[in-house]
Amino acid sequence: MLSIKSTSDFEIESVKYPNFPLLTWEADNQELGIDSGMLCVEAMQFLIYECLKRGRVNSENTWWTYGNHLAQFLTFCEQNSLDWRDISESSEDEMLVSAYRDLCVGEFGMSVNSTNQHLRTIVRFYSYGVGKWFKSLPYSLESVSVNKGQQFLAHTERNGGKKYSSDLMMKTFEKKAKFLSAIEVRELLSAIENPTLKLMVRLCLQTGIRRKELLLFPLHVIRKPTENRAYYAVNISRTKGERERKIHIPTRLMEDLWRYVNEARFQKQQASGVVSDCLFLTSDGQEWTSQGSAFGKALKSLNLPFHVSPHMLRHTYATHMLKGMLEHKSSKFEP
Repeated sequence: MLSIKSTSDFEIESVKYPNFPLLTWEADNQELGIDSGMLCVEAMQFLIYECLKRGRVNSENTWWTYGNHLAQFLTFCEQNSLDWRDISESSEDEMLVSAYRDLCVGEFGMSVNSTNQHLRTIVRFYSYGVGKWFKSLPYSLESVSVNKGQQFLAHTERNGGKKYSSDLMMKTFEKKAKFLSAIEVRELLSAIENPTLKLMVRLCLQTGIRRKELLLFPLHVIRKPTENRAYYAVNISRTKGERERKIHIPTRLMEDLWRYVNEARFQKQQASGVVSDCLFLTSDGQEWTSQGSAFGKALKSLNLPFHVSPHMLRHTYATHMLKGMLEHKSSKFEP
């Protein structure tokens, strides 16, 4: 199964949808009536419904998340000559998706949470297709207990703390958010020799932006500090769900970013010839790939005695910001 980006020629009711995932079969299978390069019509119908017809999805990243989940499952079926439409009449006896789940956790080494995310997409796919392409589902629904905690108006709910879930789903346990201590933050920054990487880490630690927001951070919001102020409020729109939001950049960091734009970044761009509206460029003057893992690998390569990930920087910002506010000392975190 191959995932291909659509061009602007892909239209539905005269509306163009470029970059939409197109799922095509990679190999011929005469028994299943599949030719190499043929679109998986059922998968496409589901993706169009889930991503375009429904009004709850407005991000290309979500298109590709769902598309990749389906593509990996259908690749498993394709490579093992399994017909994903051949579902047992008794859902208790059907093992197709269960086998894929166990493969994800076992051979692929995926976490339980990641596996469950894949399974949720597959469950919605089969729920959409029941009655269209098959008569029964490859799973059953079972009642599970839900801990609502101390949520507001939780006492008004009448479900008794129960909800129905697919029996394919794996049990998960709540994990505490991981963050760096102030000492670990200082050790992290001291270990970074690359000035650009250090600026990127500081921007995450002092604004709480996500990895995608960092790698696509807009160049035009960086300005020369000219006023005596504590921070600069800037708007960013390349965010989760593409919703514009405001962040606050401390003046000292803004000064360093302005210097980077006019010195190191300018030199990289001149050498590479790349024209980019993103703030940060790689060592060879290229744009960072927002879906890639290069930033996380750069942090891992520091070989620190503690774990550091891009999202931990966001947790660190939130934790120390809250701590400062509770102590009535400061509402900012400047490592």
